[in-house]
Amino acid sequence: MVTVDLFRLSRNDHSLGHVRILREHNRSFHAVVSYRDTEEQRDTQSYRIVTDTRNHAIMSVLSWANKEFGGHCVLLPLKSAPRSLAFA
Repeated sequence: MVTVDLFRLSRNDHSLGHVRILREHNRSFHAVVSYRDTEEQRDTQSYRIVTDTRNHAIMSVLSWANKEFGGHCVLLPLKSAPRSLAFA
């Protein structure tokens, strides 16, 4: 798998966790959400969504997060990995 994008999952300017969008060689996309249910919780929970496009992965994460955390969730980009590497 190749990391395509990394996002911070946020609600009302409060960080809830982070999301990695991964691409497999068969062109499926995996969105992996890492979060904590409460601030006091030490263990990180994770949730995985498999889709056929990057945009579907992002939309599915936002839909799940809005249900899980009560709406108004956003994904803030942290970085984008290069889609292809050129070697000189």
